Amino acid sequence: MSEPSPLEALHAEYAQLHRQDPNTLTQDQKRSLTIYSAEQTWRDTGDIADTAPRDIADWIRSMAALEAFVRSEGRLPRENRRLPPGAISAEEKRSNNSIRAQRRSYAAGRLCSYQVRRLLCVPEFSFHPTEDRWRANYAAYAHFTTAHGHAPRLRSTDDAEQALARWAAKTRMARRAGTLSPAKVATLNELNFWAWGAPGRRT
Repeated sequence: MSEPSPLEALHAEYAQLHRQDPNTLTQDQKRSLTIYSAEQTWRDTGDIADTAPRDIADWIRSMAALEAFVRSEGRLPRENRRLPPGAISAEEKRSNNSIRAQRRSYAAGRLCSYQVRRLLCVPEFSFHPTEDRWRANYAAYAHFTTAHGHAPRLRSTDDAEQALARWAAKTRMARRAGTLSPAKVATLNELNFWAWGAPGRRT
């Protein structure tokens, strides 16, 4: 028997919670169940009950549009101002704006538990994409130096190695500009073959 998907597991959990005595639920659980129930109605009938609050109805429609885009394109919507005009469709822009709004709401503590976990069921979605990319590059840099015994080189003919070298250069620039956190500086100092200036220098 195959493992349930993250979305299936989430819905199973809230289906069970739905059978619990309402008097035992927290406010977060009650709002989560309201959204879960409205979304289930949407999935079953293609419509949202008139009794559903407008903000919940809008949220469910935005989620449906986002997931439809991801299924169609195999990726999250982009926000790239360097692309030529018209390269990003109106649909993609709307979905990207929705993602940005969700991240702002999360940072402000306005999302309930169900909304947070539901968004994380969307492939590749993250509330902290910049931090996640930094950590992924850090891990890739550490793996590269362990495997090859030297730092990535910009003049390499390997695209992946060049990308890591560019990341390292941008990270050093961020430190010089004062925008790299002390925690990240300390983390990078633990790497083999890491230098802040000329090769061999660590300060």
